[in-house]
Amino acid sequence: MLTVKEAVQTAMDLLKDLYDTRKFEDILLEAVEMDDDGRHWQVTVGFSRKALSENVMEAIGSKKYIRSRKIFCIDGNTGDLVSMKDGDPSS
Repeated sequence: MLTVKEAVQTAMDLLKDLYDTRKFEDILLEAVEMDDDGRHWQVTVGFSRKALSENVMEAIGSKKYIRSRKIFCIDGNTGDLVSMKDGDPSS
């Protein structure tokens, strides 16, 4: 069974493998939870990225960031990714 530290490290590694994290700032662990049946870790990782704008000139000089979250469901026995979805920023 994966420890909580191993599950978090797996989620962080997956984020870096699946995305160009050079465009992200403030990558932080936001939540960790074992599901009710004790088989999967739910790991929420948050990060900030520049807000996109339709106006090219505005986008170039923009210092506006939006916060995003990804929720990784990690198999507690194998460490395999079961699912990944967007986290709701209002929750």
